[in-house]
Amino acid sequence: MNRRAKMMGTITVVSSIVLSGCGSTSPTSANAKGPVTIVVASWTGTNVTNGIIDHQLEEFNKTHPGIHAVYRPISGNYETILKTEFVAGDAPDIITLNNGGQAPTFEAEGAVIPLNAYIKQSHFSLSDFYHGALDMFVSGNTVYGIPRDQSPLALYYNPALFRAAGISGPPKTWAQLVADAKKLTNPAKKQYGLVNTPQEPRWAEFIYQAGGSVMNANMTKMTLNTPAALRGFSFYVNLYRSGVAQQPSQVGATWGGQALGMGRAAMTLEGAWAIPYLQQTYPHTPFAIAPLPKGPKNNVSLDFPTAWAITKDSKHPEQAWQVIKYLTGVGQAQWVEQGGLVTVRKSLINMPYYQKHPIYKNIIASLPHAVPWNFPVGFDQYVNTTLSNVTLRAVDGSLSPQAALEILQQQGEAILKDHGGQS
Repeated sequence: MNRRAKMMGTITVVSSIVLSGCGSTSPTSANAKGPVTIVVASWTGTNVTNGIIDHQLEEFNKTHPGIHAVYRPISGNYETILKTEFVAGDAPDIITLNNGGQAPTFEAEGAVIPLNAYIKQSHFSLSDFYHGALDMFVSGNTVYGIPRDQSPLALYYNPALFRAAGISGPPKTWAQLVADAKKLTNPAKKQYGLVNTPQEPRWAEFIYQAGGSVMNANMTKMTLNTPAALRGFSFYVNLYRSGVAQQPSQVGATWGGQALGMGRAAMTLEGAWAIPYLQQTYPHTPFAIAPLPKGPKNNVSLDFPTAWAITKDSKHPEQAWQVIKYLTGVGQAQWVEQGGLVTVRKSLINMPYYQKHPIYKNIIASLPHAVPWNFPVGFDQYVNTTLSNVTLRAVDGSLSPQAALEILQQQGEAILKDHGGQS
């Protein structure tokens, strides 16, 4: 489901480039009169995240007098608002590309520009970035985005509930996950072993752990019609059917992290974004993080990278590139230290922040083998409706796991055929 195979050509293109991009100043365009304004946009995050970006750009502006970078958070439907701005020719200079199919769509529509020439000209190396984060934003030999942050899913659990149930530690295998979830489930208290929305980002890793996949590496062929895919999907569905897993809405929550904080979930599958949320919103609820339990083949996790990209509407792409270099160079360490986010650079995994905050240990340990969550062009509706709706029908028993995967396989094949993929 990632594009690692396509990345090989890109590695060849940039193999001679040395590491740079750590905030060095480059001259602005000779035609620029006074500071060039570069608008940086992303979806509205937490106050912490928004504050980090503001601070990063303030520091950038101090060392780049010819450029004035400003941050504009977008509230509401980020992708819809951006598409409206693209049509109007009024998009920001720099945007955050998201996972789950947004990046391929924006790339195919020409909304963001290739960065290869800027990478080569400034001797900016891509070798320090985790492939799982970088591959998401590369198509063929073309680089469209430089990774900003990422997080693989991990197993969050409440150690107090585990001790009360006589369980010494988190499950390490599928069998232990089921056994522990049974012991931790108490419907009378609305407490369940696992609470998660049964959507594709939460069951796909079980397919990978069984040795299967959702799509091939190039995202040109659906691969849900295999015994391994059925084994992984069936295992996940049966957690709900057996009563040890519940949806967040069934316990009065909106997502797994909230259910854990409320004490309604003993376990949930979330990324690093849940750490500051739980610490700030539920400071009295203990939690710990473990690797995902191992399936028949592995304990692969899904990864959720984002990246900075330059839009087609930018009138000053050279200056925008200077901003991206800073944000993903010096700014990457700031991003971690001030916001507690997961780095996209391999050289930063041993930075002091992570030594002082061991809660990130098992999330970081999952990075080298995580599979980016992504879909090709045309899959927006499939991801937002079909995947969720069909999974819910499997969970409630109106479809067998096999019948559900057959529907998902057929509808996915039809979309790929319409867009020149699987025939």
